[in-house]
Amino acid sequence: MKIKIVFLSVLLVVIFLSCKKDELSVAENSEVMFLSNVLIDEQPYYQYVYNDSNLVSEESSKFDFKMHHYNAKNQLVSSDYYWNNTIPNSDVKMIETTLSQGDFITSGNGSKGATIKYEYDSNDQLTKATYSRPSGGSEYSAFSYDENNRIDKQELYWNNIQTGYIEYLYDGRGNLIKEILNDLPESGVAILSTTTQYVFDNKQNPYRSFKSLMLPGINTNHNNIIKEIYTVHQDAGLWIKKVHITTNSYEYNINGYPVSKNGNITYVYN
Repeated sequence: MKIKIVFLSVLLVVIFLSCKKDELSVAENSEVMFLSNVLIDEQPYYQYVYNDSNLVSEESSKFDFKMHHYNAKNQLVSSDYYWNNTIPNSDVKMIETTLSQGDFITSGNGSKGATIKYEYDSNDQLTKATYSRPSGGSEYSAFSYDENNRIDKQELYWNNIQTGYIEYLYDGRGNLIKEILNDLPESGVAILSTTTQYVFDNKQNPYRSFKSLMLPGINTNHNNIIKEIYTVHQDAGLWIKKVHITTNSYEYNINGYPVSKNGNITYVYN
């Protein structure tokens, strides 16, 4: 379905948890740290570059490369995406070999897959993200806000026809605690597709320094996800779980930032 295409290109990927103020003291008073590298099983998998305003300008991995551009007001105005076309989707062994031995993707060795351009209103709120691909097609998202100036709805369009929408719910800290994806078929009657609920710790999210990438989730959360509950509401076939639960555990540094996740992921800071 076209809604699936739109949802995937947003790239982007919530149950409630409220924390007492005294539990948040470490996170509130910590020194700001900037994530530079992520290792998996002691192998480099992701690396990040920042501009002079401490805004992330490049995200590199062995899967893809992202380059972000800002205006004089430090607003994100466009992002270019490049893919690793040497990885076949169905060959697990080949994927593992490529990731263990391959180079990071750059704009020079990757294939350009998409450009996203962002528009803002007079209040500097993100209102529209337009996706352009070499394969063509008109695709964009429109955003609305709640009373706390947080994105609470993202409408998804394909060839100027709305194909669905995502609703976002937050806790008192501004963490995204629930994400609800609805398909919108030609009948105009919304169909609940998936929901994702998140539970958080009370420590610093290392991706918070990416908050200029404004789509709700990992880049805008204040804290780290310790539990994720993903529910498929439509018929997904025999081999797809209706409910998938993921749990995470972390070790933290003195500033309240995670230095490891699940025993095999390592965070390195500037």
